[in-house]
Amino acid sequence: MADDWKYVIWSDESFFTLFGTSGWFYVWRVPKGAWNPECLVPTVKHGGGSVMIWAAISWYCAGPIITLNGRITASDCVDILGNQVHAIVQMLFSDNDAVFQDDSLPIHTAKSVHSWIEEHEYALQHLLWPAQSPDLNIVKSLWSVSDNMVRSRFPLPSCVKQLQDVLYEEWCSIPLETIQNVCESIPRRIQTITVKWWLNSILINKCVFFTTISIILSIPCSFTCCISLR
Repeated sequence: MADDWKYVIWSDESFFTLFGTSGWFYVWRVPKGAWNPECLVPTVKHGGGSVMIWAAISWYCAGPIITLNGRITASDCVDILGNQVHAIVQMLFSDNDAVFQDDSLPIHTAKSVHSWIEEHEYALQHLLWPAQSPDLNIVKSLWSVSDNMVRSRFPLPSCVKQLQDVLYEEWCSIPLETIQNVCESIPRRIQTITVKWWLNSILINKCVFFTTISIILSIPCSFTCCISLR
């Protein structure tokens, strides 16, 4: 079963800001160098500009990474499927046994996107995805890796175009071992989510049970009070 995940193409979108808007930065400096430009990190309100990135990975490599201009639409999703995902399938999955993953955003479930997937189901299966389950998407782990690599650069990118170029470069330099490690984490993630769901179900059922008991126990008391008043 673990080998089945090697056929999945994982995908996700994320925003990256030019200047980090939160977190701490540490630098080594001499006591008199506190205000040297090399020891300072510029900050700008609202991050100084941002870029939205779509990327995909599989067991075999870090897949394509592209910039999305503005707000992503269903038409953008269809273009990505046709120009990016289909290319991965042809290159890595010649037996037409690939499975594509995306989340349940409305743009991913639009009619045009669904139609494209149906037309190409001979070469690409679509992985059913539970709602509100970001912990299962391993691409999010790699977003953190890429962002940390970008923030550790010196000098930092000074414009959105530089940020985009650096993100491309760092994404393509993620070691294959790192990608395969997060792929191997899928069974553990599913187990963790299942345990959380099970515990939540128990708590909910207990709350329902005790609430029901309280209501039942309160009925005779109310009935007795009514009789006494009469």
